[in-house]
Amino acid sequence: MAIENVSGPEYSVEYNTGSHTVSFIGTIRLQTNDEYAPIMALLQAVHDELAPATTLILDFRQLRFLNSSGINTISRFVITARKADKVAIKVLGNQEIYWQQKSLVNLQRLWPKLEIEIQ
Repeated sequence: MAIENVSGPEYSVEYNTGSHTVSFIGTIRLQTNDEYAPIMALLQAVHDELAPATTLILDFRQLRFLNSSGINTISRFVITARKADKVAIKVLGNQEIYWQQKSLVNLQRLWPKLEIEIQ
């Protein structure tokens, strides 16, 4: 896989191949789908690389802020993964970060099999 991380001035999205974890770190305030395209490409590449029945972990615990365009990007990825139904997805959130409590649980409405753990 060519892309293992995407970063900007205030954020980093990193893939750990050993743990099958994509970690979101910092603050992501990109505005358009085009600006979020590298993050979507990373998520899609990770998904496509994983063997069937593997669990992909999306770790948001260190992400202080994600705007509505970012939440839309994550939602679109979850819908794509649901349609493929190849890998399981587990979402990790931080209970001390308010937006995560409200927004991450909504991903389960898009795919009831998705596991959410807010710590």
